[in-house]
Amino acid sequence: MSLVNKKGVDIGDHNGDVDFGKLKAAGFDFVMIKCGYGSDYEDQDDCRFEENVKKAEKAGMPWGAWLYSTALNENRARSELAHMLRLLKGKKPTMPIALDVEWDEYRERNGGWNYENVTACTRIVLDGLRKAGYYPMLYTGFDEIENYIAPDVWKNVDLWFAHWARECGYKGANLAIWQYGGETNLIDTPYIKGINGPIDKDICYRDYPTIIKDGGFNGWGERAPDTQPAEDAPTCNITLPYLAQEGYTSTGAAVKTVQRLLNAMDYIGADNRQLTVDSIFGTNTDHAVRLFQQHNNLTADGIVGPATWAAMLGNN
Repeated sequence: MSLVNKKGVDIGDHNGDVDFGKLKAAGFDFVMIKCGYGSDYEDQDDCRFEENVKKAEKAGMPWGAWLYSTALNENRARSELAHMLRLLKGKKPTMPIALDVEWDEYRERNGGWNYENVTACTRIVLDGLRKAGYYPMLYTGFDEIENYIAPDVWKNVDLWFAHWARECGYKGANLAIWQYGGETNLIDTPYIKGINGPIDKDICYRDYPTIIKDGGFNGWGERAPDTQPAEDAPTCNITLPYLAQEGYTSTGAAVKTVQRLLNAMDYIGADNRQLTVDSIFGTNTDHAVRLFQQHNNLTADGIVGPATWAAMLGNN
């Protein structure tokens, strides 16, 4: 069955325990599933992603994935890419993999919601998905393409366009999915009987399962996607010991993680450069830690103890 002009939904953990049989019975033929938001931390995974993927495949519904972007800089964009690749590893979706770029209070409050940054971050993730063998897509709307994302980025990718209206106001050739309603829905209802809602609803204009399988994207070709995260993408899925230049842990994977976190937050070393991710707690790392502590009203002692570690996670 072709998906051209077929309806679908996009879901996440906010929709609770979704009954995919009820989705199909209500006339929805595909699903875009939230995998998480922001940087590559397990507590920012969507807690129902794995469950929803299994349900979609059991129901025979084509599915894709999307991640809500909160990137404040290019390092965090690379971490968002790593986040997506980690969760997609071993899976073979037949719909695109989308980056959700829309106005975000956190990004605006922290200085990341501007044309230069949003353009750069969006480009990094979409290009990274292409390089990794996935079929990328950009979820966005009018304000974003008019004011925050450069045309050479949004015009060269399939658009999943959010415009809650009776017809889609965007008519470009790269319109691929139209999200026609969510909390506001002028075509039908914001709800589906038996599904926790309101629920976002979409119309697809391309037969993605055929495009993706025939094109060898998303793991359907001879070469499986490269799902290894970028080397400089920060990760934090370990419990850190105390770290310091002297007297505490000064080498190893834990130090490397802190260096990546500091780079992601743009804290520099004594040489006014980003830290070398070398697992050695040297002068430059000590300098960056003390800067971070000063800016976060912590004791600037260069020791990454519980309070500093908690603050680092809270800033990412």
